[in-house]
Amino acid sequence: MTPAIRKRLLSAAVRGAEAVSYRGAGTIEFLMDVDGKFYFMEMNTRIQVEHPVTEMVYGVDLVKEQIIVAFGQDFRHLHPTIEAKGHAIECRINAEDPFKDFRPSPGQITSFHAPGGMGIRVDTHVYAITTSLRIMIR
Repeated sequence: MTPAIRKRLLSAAVRGAEAVSYRGAGTIEFLMDVDGKFYFMEMNTRIQVEHPVTEMVYGVDLVKEQIIVAFGQDFRHLHPTIEAKGHAIECRINAEDPFKDFRPSPGQITSFHAPGGMGIRVDTHVYAITTSLRIMIR
Protein backbone atom coordinates (compact mmCIF):
# COMPACT_ATOMS: atom_id res chain seq x y z
CA MET A 1 0.00 0.00 0.00
CA THR A 2 1.56 3.24 -1.10
CA PRO A 3 0.50 6.73 0.02
CA ALA A 4 -0.71 7.44 -3.53
CA ILE A 5 -2.91 4.32 -3.64
CA ARG A 6 -4.22 5.04 -0.13
CA LYS A 7 -5.17 8.56 -1.25
CA ARG A 8 -7.01 7.17 -4.29
CA LEU A 9 -8.81 4.59 -2.12
CA LEU A 10 -9.93 7.23 0.37
CA SER A 11 -11.10 9.49 -2.42
CA ALA A 12 -13.08 6.65 -4.03
CA ALA A 13 -14.65 5.75 -0.67
CA VAL A 14 -15.71 9.36 -0.05
CA ARG A 15 -17.17 9.63 -3.59
CA GLY A 16 -19.05 6.37 -3.06
CA ALA A 17 -20.56 7.51 0.22
CA GLU A 18 -21.48 10.89 -1.27
CA ALA A 19 -23.07 9.21 -4.30
CA VAL A 20 -25.65 7.54 -2.05
CA SER A 21 -25.92 10.52 0.34
CA TYR A 22 -24.63 8.35 3.17
CA ARG A 23 -24.31 10.07 6.53
CA GLY A 24 -22.77 8.19 9.45
CA ALA A 25 -19.94 5.84 10.30
CA GLY A 26 -19.39 2.96 7.96
CA THR A 27 -16.85 0.95 6.04
CA ILE A 28 -16.27 0.76 2.32
CA GLU A 29 -14.20 -2.26 1.36
CA PHE A 30 -12.10 -2.75 -1.75
CA LEU A 31 -10.06 -5.58 -3.22
CA MET A 32 -6.67 -4.68 -4.69
CA ASP A 33 -4.68 -6.65 -7.24
CA VAL A 34 -0.90 -6.95 -7.50
CA ASP A 35 -0.79 -4.00 -9.91
CA GLY A 36 -2.38 -1.64 -7.39
CA LYS A 37 -5.76 -1.55 -9.13
CA PHE A 38 -8.62 -1.68 -6.67
CA TYR A 39 -12.23 -2.71 -7.00
CA PHE A 40 -15.25 -1.91 -4.84
CA MET A 41 -16.36 -4.91 -2.80
CA GLU A 42 -19.00 -3.73 -0.32
CA MET A 43 -20.18 -0.97 1.96
CA ASN A 44 -21.10 -1.72 5.56
CA THR A 45 -23.28 1.04 6.98
CA ARG A 46 -22.41 0.34 10.59
CA ILE A 47 -19.48 0.26 12.97
CA GLN A 48 -17.40 -2.82 12.23
CA VAL A 49 -15.97 -5.10 14.91
CA GLU A 50 -12.52 -4.02 13.67
CA HIS A 51 -13.22 -0.32 14.36
CA PRO A 52 -10.65 -0.11 17.21
CA VAL A 53 -7.88 -0.50 14.60
CA THR A 54 -9.08 2.64 12.82
CA GLU A 55 -9.57 4.45 16.13
CA MET A 56 -6.00 3.70 17.21
CA VAL A 57 -4.42 4.77 13.90
CA TYR A 58 -6.51 7.90 13.39
CA GLY A 59 -7.10 8.91 17.02
CA VAL A 60 -10.85 9.23 16.53
CA ASP A 61 -13.55 7.67 18.73
CA LEU A 62 -15.79 6.35 15.94
CA VAL A 63 -18.62 5.24 18.24
CA LYS A 64 -18.79 8.73 19.79
CA GLU A 65 -18.70 10.34 16.34
CA GLN A 66 -21.48 8.05 15.08
CA ILE A 67 -23.68 9.12 18.00
CA ILE A 68 -22.90 12.79 17.30
CA VAL A 69 -23.90 12.34 13.64
CA ALA A 70 -27.09 10.51 14.68
CA PHE A 71 -28.08 13.64 16.64
CA GLY A 72 -27.76 15.71 13.47
CA GLN A 73 -24.31 17.22 14.02
CA ASP A 74 -21.42 16.98 11.59
CA PHE A 75 -18.65 14.42 11.88
CA ARG A 76 -15.86 16.39 13.53
CA HIS A 77 -12.90 14.68 11.87
CA LEU A 78 -13.32 14.88 8.13
CA HIS A 79 -11.09 13.35 5.48
CA PRO A 80 -8.61 14.72 4.36
CA THR A 81 -7.97 16.63 7.59
CA ILE A 82 -7.02 13.54 9.60
CA GLU A 83 -3.89 11.49 9.03
CA ALA A 84 -2.93 7.96 9.93
CA LYS A 85 -0.27 7.75 12.63
CA GLY A 86 1.43 4.43 13.14
CA HIS A 87 -0.04 1.00 12.72
CA ALA A 88 -2.51 -1.21 14.57
CA ILE A 89 -3.20 -4.92 14.65
CA GLU A 90 -6.35 -6.58 15.95
CA CYS A 91 -6.36 -10.10 17.32
CA ARG A 92 -9.60 -11.91 18.04
CA ILE A 93 -9.30 -15.02 20.14
CA ASN A 94 -12.13 -17.54 20.01
CA ALA A 95 -12.27 -20.59 22.24
CA GLU A 96 -13.90 -23.50 20.47
CA ASP A 97 -14.09 -27.24 20.97
CA PRO A 98 -12.99 -29.06 17.78
CA PHE A 99 -14.50 -32.31 19.13
CA LYS A 100 -17.97 -30.71 19.36
CA ASP A 101 -18.32 -29.18 15.87
CA PHE A 102 -16.26 -26.15 16.97
CA ARG A 103 -18.96 -24.93 19.33
CA PRO A 104 -17.95 -22.09 21.65
CA SER A 105 -16.20 -23.56 24.66
CA PRO A 106 -14.17 -21.09 26.70
CA GLY A 107 -14.04 -23.22 29.82
CA GLN A 108 -13.25 -21.56 33.12
CA ILE A 109 -10.70 -18.77 33.12
CA THR A 110 -8.73 -18.92 36.36
CA SER A 111 -5.96 -16.53 35.38
CA PHE A 112 -5.98 -13.56 33.03
CA HIS A 113 -3.09 -11.21 32.34
CA ALA A 114 -3.99 -8.49 29.86
CA PRO A 115 -1.20 -6.92 27.85
CA GLY A 116 -0.44 -3.31 28.65
CA GLY A 117 1.87 -0.43 27.96
CA MET A 118 2.03 2.59 25.72
CA GLY A 119 -0.35 2.29 22.78
CA ILE A 120 -1.88 -1.02 23.92
CA ARG A 121 -5.68 -1.21 23.87
CA VAL A 122 -7.57 -4.20 25.18
CA ASP A 123 -11.32 -4.51 24.58
CA THR A 124 -12.47 -7.65 26.34
CA HIS A 125 -15.16 -9.18 28.46
CA VAL A 126 -12.76 -11.79 29.83
CA TYR A 127 -11.89 -11.89 33.49
CA ALA A 128 -10.49 -14.50 35.86
CA ILE A 129 -12.79 -16.12 38.38
CA THR A 130 -11.26 -15.68 41.81
CA THR A 131 -11.35 -18.30 44.56
CA SER A 132 -13.78 -16.31 46.69
CA LEU A 133 -16.08 -15.81 43.71
CA ARG A 134 -16.10 -19.54 42.97
CA ILE A 135 -17.29 -20.26 46.49
CA MET A 136 -20.10 -17.73 46.13
CA ILE A 137 -21.22 -19.27 42.83
CA ARG A 138 -21.59 -22.77 44.22
